[in-house]
Amino acid sequence: MTCLLLLGLLAVSCRREDIRTVTIQVPGMKSPRCIERVVDAVARQQGVQRDKIIPDPVARNVVVTYDSMQLAVKNIEHAIADTGFQANEIPANESAREALPEECR
Repeated sequence: MTCLLLLGLLAVSCRREDIRTVTIQVPGMKSPRCIERVVDAVARQQGVQRDKIIPDPVARNVVVTYDSMQLAVKNIEHAIADTGFQANEIPANESAREALPEECR
């Protein structure tokens, strides 16, 4: 009986998800085409809540809600950088940046 109680307590205390929200600065996010590319890059990441990706073109940032048990902020930043945009302190991938529309460079 004690073993079952202990097992039940352990099962309840195990985390399966840890939902967090982060704001990532994306200085190159200047137009609707740029926003679309950033949102698409973020949405492709496993663990991101796709309906909770909120771009702000005025502040040039994107607010992302994600499960930190599946990915880290750095994964999201690198996904944006690999698309050609600086993300916080992560520099843009230069070859991806060159392939962006002119208004996004």
